[in-house]
Amino acid sequence: MSLKNKVKSKLNPESNIFKYLSFSYQILFRSRLFLQRRREQKFIKQCYKEFDKKRSVKLQINGIECFYEAISPKNYYHLKSMNNENHDYFNKYLKKGDVVLDIGGHTGAWTIPYAKFVGENGFVYVFEPEKEGAAAIQRNIYLNNISNAKLFQVAITDKSGSLDFYVRPDKDTHSIFEETHAKSPLGIQHTYKVDVFDIDNLIKKGNIKQPEFIKLDVEGAELLALEGMRNTLQNVRAIYIECHLALKVDLKIGEPVELVSQKLRELGVKEIVRMDHAHIIGIFN
Repeated sequence: MSLKNKVKSKLNPESNIFKYLSFSYQILFRSRLFLQRRREQKFIKQCYKEFDKKRSVKLQINGIECFYEAISPKNYYHLKSMNNENHDYFNKYLKKGDVVLDIGGHTGAWTIPYAKFVGENGFVYVFEPEKEGAAAIQRNIYLNNISNAKLFQVAITDKSGSLDFYVRPDKDTHSIFEETHAKSPLGIQHTYKVDVFDIDNLIKKGNIKQPEFIKLDVEGAELLALEGMRNTLQNVRAIYIECHLALKVDLKIGEPVELVSQKLRELGVKEIVRMDHAHIIGIFN
């Protein structure tokens, strides 16, 4: 129980002291939120200025040295932000020699540390349909001298075929959905056909090996992708998922974390760990 709820349980909501404490809490909360936003805006501006001078990024991810070539100021900022993310799950749910699926690779931000972590006896299959992102993944794989990763320039859903893919280059919200709440600030949206596959069939046909660990970041297509790996998940140790707001705002089907968690339970997950407001880990084995 949070401190706020503990106070509420002890005091009469109609009392003056409760009203005073409630007002003080709101002031403190808003002040903290304001300061956080100020720090974030300052960091963003700093990253954009740095990108004008250099495109390379060097990071330590879970103690692993990783090198990247950013493709845009926003991508540079996203890469630098990885230093502030929680990487503890590497040691808990990944093992040396694992086969990993990086679904929604973007520019290879996680492909690189995954490949280095699992080592030469492990392997990473990365899936990214967007053309510029796929090219960046190949460059970053080469930059890190990685030989245990393979790129598939395709999208992952619940079936095989082809679909229209929508790219907002200045927003990085590329997806299989035409409508989005995260529109391009410049009003840019490119459309082209991409091949789509489901993971179960890729494994059945021998295109990829059965994974032990999966990372899923597909801009609102989480439920489709999970449905397409129904059989695969029976032999997966864990899956790390970003639950996108598109499920609630664009598709209007419910709260993202709740929807994805419900789907994982349907697919036999044993435990769900909430990492933050948008990221969860489903543990199967």
